Amino acid sequence: MSTDSVRVLRILGREYNIKAPAGEEQVLQDAAAMLQAEIATNKKKFPYVTANELVVLSALNLCARQLNGAERPKDTDDVTRRLAVLNRRIRAQLDDTGT
Repeated sequence: MSTDSVRVLRILGREYNIKAPAGEEQVLQDAAAMLQAEIATNKKKFPYVTANELVVLSALNLCARQLNGAERPKDTDDVTRRLAVLNRRIRAQLDDTGT
């Protein structure tokens, strides 16, 4: 029996059903909130870009900050591992829904 739970995330007005392993639900919610906040910031700066461009731009900005160490936590190995696991799960879920 799987211990994964399904979370509904709302990003740019669209709902995504994402499976999260037990104990990782809050990380998923926090990641979605961080992305949504970055999207809102970029939407103000670039009001004429498409939704897809806005998501890509926001994701790149968040990744660049991580790589530059601006928001690097002390235990980067754990965070990197957790993000990689979360990324694989999100991709698998999107592949399963045909998105």
